[in-house]
Amino acid sequence: MLDLAGPVTLRPFALSDAPVVEPWLHEPGLSPPVGRASREWPQRLLADARIAAGIAESAGRQIGLVRLDCGPDHVAEITLVVAPDCRRRGHGRWMFAAALREARRRHVHRLVAIVDVGNTPALRFFAELGFEPDGQVGDRLRLARVVHAGDHQAPLDVEV
Repeated sequence: MLDLAGPVTLRPFALSDAPVVEPWLHEPGLSPPVGRASREWPQRLLADARIAAGIAESAGRQIGLVRLDCGPDHVAEITLVVAPDCRRRGHGRWMFAAALREARRRHVHRLVAIVDVGNTPALRFFAELGFEPDGQVGDRLRLARVVHAGDHQAPLDVEV
C-alpha cells in the first residue's frame, strides 16, 4: 500500500487528470463509459454545468474522483472512485463528505448511486452512508439517500 503524507484536498477535475483516472474506471465492480462516451467522458465532465467533478489529492498525487451529476429535479447521481492503492483508508468517506457539502450548496434533495450488484465493498460503503436500495436495472443496483440541510442544524423533535 502506498503511504501518503499530508492532508487530502479536493480540486476541480481537469483534462490532464483523465489518463490517471481512466484505469480506475476499469477496476472490477465499476462500469467504465462505453461507445462514444468512452472517449468523451473527460470533456463532458468539464462542459456540462450540471456536473461537479473533483479530484482528491494527497502529497501532490491524484487519489480519487468524485462526480455529482445534478438534474433539474434536484436529484444528483454520485460517482465516487478511489485509486486502488489508496482504498480502505477513509478517503472515500472524506470525498463523500465534500460531495455532500456541494450537493447542499446546489440544493440537491436526493443522491443516487448506481452500483454493480457484485461490488460488495461499494454496496457496504454506501449503506454505511445512509443509502438504501431503490431499484435494480440488470446487474446494477440503484441506491438512494436524502440530502439533509446539514449537520449544523438540530434534528426536528416531534412529540406524539
